[in-house]
Amino acid sequence: MFPPPEENRFVTPAPHRLAAPPVSRRAIPRKTAARWWRPVAVVAVAAAITAAIVHRGPVREHLPDFGAIEDTSARKAAFIDHLAPLARLVNAEQTALRAQLLALDEDLAAGRAPDPGLLALARATAVRHGLEPAEDIDRVLLARLITRVDIVPPSLTLAQAAAESGWGTSRFARKGNNLFGLRCHRPGCGIVPAKRAPGARFEVAVYPDPTAAVRAYVHNLNTHPRYRALRRTRAELRANGQPVTGPALAHGLVRYSEIGSDYVTLVRSIIADNNLTRFDE
Repeated sequence: MFPPPEENRFVTPAPHRLAAPPVSRRAIPRKTAARWWRPVAVVAVAAAITAAIVHRGPVREHLPDFGAIEDTSARKAAFIDHLAPLARLVNAEQTALRAQLLALDEDLAAGRAPDPGLLALARATAVRHGLEPAEDIDRVLLARLITRVDIVPPSLTLAQAAAESGWGTSRFARKGNNLFGLRCHRPGCGIVPAKRAPGARFEVAVYPDPTAAVRAYVHNLNTHPRYRALRRTRAELRANGQPVTGPALAHGLVRYSEIGSDYVTLVRSIIADNNLTRFDE
């Protein structure tokens, strides 16, 4: 459907300089050392995730050939079975990162000296999520960042992947693991659409494996200005102790596709017809 978002527009790889300064491990008690190095490890993991998001190299792992499954119900079931674990994996990464940011916020709220590793993590994460880098991480910035670092319900991920890739059978899915119609804008960065409008220069992004595509999709929803309403609804659900589900967030996709509100209706119908809310946490 060629959604309009320019994914990865705000992505900046986390440079190695964000790691914590060298410290003698002998001089640090065991508990303190653990508290220091855990967030630093998360920085390294976050950097790896960013590298996967911005990767535009050769495909290393293809999706299964869903088109070879003639029975429609069987094809859909195979697609869901393959993609649901990937959605859960990426959500687990988001949850782990979010927990570190919440821990930092608790320290600041309590007036405790913030952990240097958590501060480094927050700065790196703010840059990757399109927020202005700041030397002083305060609770205002953290609140904005925590709104962006959160899960996308698996039902929404599965429904959009189905809609955008024809249940994994599109050329972009088969050749580039692109399940979500995400674009890139550097010549040679992806696959040129056969029906691209005259004068348009975008390409359809290529990912090394399906997991990288899911990461890019989640990052896109968590950062692009078009999806502020989705993030706002998610934050409100969190604040009210309500579950974060695909149907509840689907209205925030009205600008994902050129067909607008009809796209929201389509996504919700795919969720309902295939009982995808059973995957939501």
